[in-house]
Amino acid sequence: MNGRIFITGDKHRTFVPLFWLAEKETLHPSDVMIIAGDAGYVWDKDYIYDMESLQQVFPGTIAFVDGNHENHAMLNEFPVEKWNGGNVHRVGERIFHLMRGEIYDIYEKKFFVFGGARSVDKDRRTEGVSWWKEEEPTSEEIEHGQNVLHQFADQIAYVITHEPPLFARSSIRRQKSLDEDYQFPLILNQWYQSIENQPNFRKWFFGHMHVDQEITEKLLGVYHKFIEI
Repeated sequence: MNGRIFITGDKHRTFVPLFWLAEKETLHPSDVMIIAGDAGYVWDKDYIYDMESLQQVFPGTIAFVDGNHENHAMLNEFPVEKWNGGNVHRVGERIFHLMRGEIYDIYEKKFFVFGGARSVDKDRRTEGVSWWKEEEPTSEEIEHGQNVLHQFADQIAYVITHEPPLFARSSIRRQKSLDEDYQFPLILNQWYQSIENQPNFRKWFFGHMHVDQEITEKLLGVYHKFIEI
């Protein structure tokens, strides 16, 4: 029996939207919720209490790509295992960190995911306490993602990223500055162009910009909403 798949945006360690969802929907163990980065629940040594609370509020599986505001050092300490065909960090009994450039088969749909972004507020944060340099994808991770994307381009139904493709920013009122040396959004432009006309491709969801907004028919920003696919 297939369950439902919900896509949502940045949560920054809050539980309030999950309570709203639980009040609105009858949730089931077969349901899957994917957070498009900045989940924030793995932040400090008390993360285990957040995992317990998440699993009490949501009876199904929670999977998140990493955003820029995550404790990347802690995430990378978890052992790597397989989940639905791709590499993950298991951070709770039913909670997984989806790793950059991986493909997952969820209810007969292929998802390509890629987390990470550059923080515009890192000058106001403390490295190793509230900011980690691993937030930004490395060239090796980008190369891995590109190779996987090209290999499975004709099979991928959904893409989940934290950072949006560069062209999306011109349509979004909430602007975030871009450093000249930060090329990742431009690379996502190229990835979007390479997949938008593929036969099985349906939607690309991104977080980061804190908007629920349709940029194109196939590119959507997610934040507060829980979009069922």
